[in-house]
Amino acid sequence: MILVTGGTGLVGSYLLCELARKGNKVKALLRPGKKPYETRKLFNCFSAENEHLIDMVEWVEGDVLDPFSLQQAMQEVDYVYHCAAMISFNPRELKTMLAVNIEGTANVVNACIENGIKKLCHVSSIASLGQAEKGEMIDENAKWKTSRINSGYAISKYGGEREVWRGIEEGLNAVIVNPSVIIGAGCHRKATNRLFHNIENFLPYYISGINGYVDVRDVVNAMILLMESTISGERYVLNSENLSLREFFTKAANILGKPQPRIALNGSILNLVAWLDEMRGRLTKSTPLLTRENVRASLSKSYYSAEKFRSAFHYSFIPMTESLTEALRILERMKK
Repeated sequence: MILVTGGTGLVGSYLLCELARKGNKVKALLRPGKKPYETRKLFNCFSAENEHLIDMVEWVEGDVLDPFSLQQAMQEVDYVYHCAAMISFNPRELKTMLAVNIEGTANVVNACIENGIKKLCHVSSIASLGQAEKGEMIDENAKWKTSRINSGYAISKYGGEREVWRGIEEGLNAVIVNPSVIIGAGCHRKATNRLFHNIENFLPYYISGINGYVDVRDVVNAMILLMESTISGERYVLNSENLSLREFFTKAANILGKPQPRIALNGSILNLVAWLDEMRGRLTKSTPLLTRENVRASLSKSYYSAEKFRSAFHYSFIPMTESLTEALRILERMKK
């Protein structure tokens, strides 16, 4: 039996579909009061032959911040995929994000050890690798450096990953994946999906940042390959291509038949706009559309290497043009 946390998220939804397609017995953790409606809708949009797979998933009520519910969920479970996480660049949500991504991961690790779980796969992030020197390629050997420019999200993912390494030292078999920006279709207008909605509405602007991108299907395939292997105590960067934001938006605009981005945004102006929007959010107690952490992340120029995983499994990642085409196809189906 397999348990998946974060089954209603982007990676979790695709993972559940693939595990069910392979005939595995799967449980998925579902927070109290939540329904897997959006995950079911996503399954239906993959293809007609996958529509029934959602019914093969056993949904169990629980929360990574509730250790007792994790103990219950892991009954008769052999393998755990920990996909649950919170992504936010809103300073007001930092405390909650730190709790979910660090304390929640610690709870998962503890429950795995106490229940004799055979293997854990933890979904971390390239954010946990920290900042690189200018132009330096970042891989699994990167060392975390404390810095004021580290985002709250990066700090939370680094802290969560440390809990997994602690579990490994205590005898837990575990692997860690560090995906770059994950591209795939989901139901929520947040995280990477916000990029698609911005493109569809045609925002002619771009920022000069560079980042890594990877298809959600590659992330899921990598996780399953690692869990089915004898590998333990290792982490792997998952990245298909390093692209500037202008290159990324241009690819998507070409697929959609939209005009390409042509107006570069100035970083100083963006920081001022972000600061004003943060002030607006505090005064109105609403979520700001743009924060200074967003701006710093968008302006950074980072390059990532997935050579360790490529070599270990002779793996070829999906090109971003193909990834974007498929994600946008599914999003179009979800509108109907």
